[in-house]
Amino acid sequence: MIADQRQALIKLLEQGKEISPEWAKIIFPPEKREYELIYHGKDREEDILADTLAVPLQPVRTFGRNGIDWHNMLIFGDNLQAMKTLL
Repeated sequence: MIADQRQALIKLLEQGKEISPEWAKIIFPPEKREYELIYHGKDREEDILADTLAVPLQPVRTFGRNGIDWHNMLIFGDNLQAMKTLL
């Protein structure tokens, strides 16, 4: 089986054709590995962000001023909405 796959891959490369993304990941692994939880019915990240409202941040406390425009805040609210607002 592996020999057949190897021959098919060699043939594609010799013909200058594109290889499948699965093979590309194996042959040319990304420098940074990222892991993802995959399950049936999982929503795409783009859909989740499109359906999430960006809301004004509600600072609870401000501390550690490090200049005119820089300060740390504790924010009260939903994590996903806060992350979308910061994004």
